[in-house]
Amino acid sequence: MNKSAPLGTAPPEAAPASARPARASLPGRILLALANSRELMLLALIVILAVGMTTVYPNNFPTTYNISAVLLNAAQNGILVAGMMLLMIGGSFDLSVGSTLALAGVWAGVVVGWWGWPAPLGLLAALIVGGLAGAANGAIVTRLGINALIATLATMTIYRGLTYLTAGTGVTPIGDNYAAYGETVVLGIQTPFWVMLAIVVIGGWPIAKTRFFRQFYFIGGNARAAKLSGIRVERLTLIGFTIMGLLAGLAGALAASRLNSAVVSAGIGVELSVITATVLGGASLKGGEGTILGGVFGVLFIALVQNAMIITGIGVFWQPIVVGAVLLLAVSLDRYKQAHRG
Repeated sequence: MNKSAPLGTAPPEAAPASARPARASLPGRILLALANSRELMLLALIVILAVGMTTVYPNNFPTTYNISAVLLNAAQNGILVAGMMLLMIGGSFDLSVGSTLALAGVWAGVVVGWWGWPAPLGLLAALIVGGLAGAANGAIVTRLGINALIATLATMTIYRGLTYLTAGTGVTPIGDNYAAYGETVVLGIQTPFWVMLAIVVIGGWPIAKTRFFRQFYFIGGNARAAKLSGIRVERLTLIGFTIMGLLAGLAGALAASRLNSAVVSAGIGVELSVITATVLGGASLKGGEGTILGGVFGVLFIALVQNAMIITGIGVFWQPIVVGAVLLLAVSLDRYKQAHRG
């Protein structure tokens, strides 16, 4: 027999129903499940959008040419999103990726197109320029203690100015040997897509599994606690920005190669699309969350949405509006997940 409850208190079974935790509604549970499994959500959206477009526009959407164009257009942002995801997992981000991309592409054009050096040296120059730009961003954030938003906003304008000073109106053409890096077709798709795929496969595993890169999750979760536990926060942050710069340099080199032209206006506005895809793919604005696969799914989804708008005849000026709306949706999902965690 149970003992009597102390005088003046109600037994546990008599607690009012209002004191019990409220069960979330079915739509709320579905929304929370989707927010907690962002890769699955994006994969479902990609499939639904692809099936819908195939049904409504069977002569336009599911063609080999259109699918290869979508994948090629997603390649540049897919390369960039790998670095941005690593930074955002660690609680930072980089607004200068578009300017770094353009600066690296221009230097590849100068080395090969103007100086006449071999094509591999042009690719190497782009990687060096991108790596140095990323390292400079990391040094400003870690050594000077300047917030990543302000630091990379400043370097975004600095790197764009250096791009114009380096090549004026650009380098056109660069050279057929260099153009082969971006124009070579494998299985019907140009090289940049396969480079992106290699980065996702090769880079996704160590970020998810290795002890070194897993430290970024601890930094993003609580940088102070990570530092007290012995993690070298500043060093890892510098490495993250450098990797971001290298990937931006690679993307710039491939963009210049694909066009056989180093365009000084390349990459303008690309940071919005990349950050949108990163947040949509599961990165938290507070850091400590996200996967490379989720970021790439975010890139593919945005690329499909833009392609669908073109096929359906929606004006090109609506595209940035849609990208901005997708960013708001992604941030809203992140806030919803944070509010209902635990």
